Amino acid sequence: LVCGSSHGRCATAPCPMCYMLCAISAALAIAPPSAFVTCRRPALSRHRCARMAENADELLSPALWTVQGYSSVQGLVPVCQRLNQRRAEAEHLGISLLADGSIACRVVAAAGADPRSLRVGFEDFAAAQGVRARGGGEAPQLGESLLALLRKAAAQRRLLVDERLSAKHVLLALLEDARCGARLMREANLDRASLTAAITLLQAEHSRSKERGATSSGERGAVSAPRAASHAGGEAPASAAAPPAAASAPRGALQLYTRDLTAEAGAGRLAPVIG
Repeated sequence: LVCGSSHGRCATAPCPMCYMLCAISAALAIAPPSAFVTCRRPALSRHRCARMAENADELLSPALWTVQGYSSVQGLVPVCQRLNQRRAEAEHLGISLLADGSIACRVVAAAGADPRSLRVGFEDFAAAQGVRARGGGEAPQLGESLLALLRKAAAQRRLLVDERLSAKHVLLALLEDARCGARLMREANLDRASLTAAITLLQAEHSRSKERGATSSGERGAVSAPRAASHAGGEAPASAAAPPAAASAPRGALQLYTRDLTAEAGAGRLAPVIG
C-alpha cells in the first residue's frame, strides 16, 4: 500500500500521511507495511511534471516559456547590471517585461494605463533598494520575490490552461506581488478585469490579422499560379493564352542577324532586280 500522495515530498522521505498510517498501525499493534516507510510518489507524465514545475531551474527553463516571454527573463541580467544590483527581484522582471515595444506594453496600453509610467515606478522602486556591489562578471542571484512572482505566473498559466508561460501571466501575477507589483499596478488603475479584457482584445486582433494574411497569401498564389482550360470544355482566360510559337521558340543567330531573302522573294516583298 502507498498513501497516494502526489506532492513530491515522499520521493526522499515519508510524507505526513505515511506517518499517520504508521501511527495507526502502531496503535493497533500491527506492524506497518514496508511500503509505508519507503513510500514513493506515483509516476507522473512529462506533461504533468511540466505543469507542476515550481523550482527555480524549471521556472527559468526556456522550454516553459514562449519566445517573447523568455526575452523578459533574459533581460533580467542587463537590468541588474545597469542598476548594479546583485540580486534579481520582482521589480527587475517588471522593468524587463515593460521594455519599449514589448507585448506587455501593448497589453498595459490596451488596458488604459501608461506602460512607461508603470516601468518608471518599477525603476524607482529598484533604485530605492540601493546599490550592492557585485564581483566582475558575476551573474545576479535569484531573489525570493522573483521566485514567488514566477510561481504566481505559473499558477496563472495553469488557471488559463495555457501551454507555456508568457508576458500576460507575469502581468496577472504582478497584481498579487507583495513586494511592489500589487501597489504599482493598483496606482496605474490596473486590475484583473482590465488586463483580461485587454489580453482578449489583442488576441482577437492577432487572430484577425493572421486570417487576413492567410487570405491575401492565398489570393496572390491564385493570381500567380498558371491557369489553363479544363478538360471538361472550359476556356482559359485570354490573358492566359499561350504566346505564338514563333515568339516562344528559341531563335538562332541566323534568324536574329540575317534575312531570309528566298522567303521574302516568294512573298513578293523584294523589288525586282534589273540588269
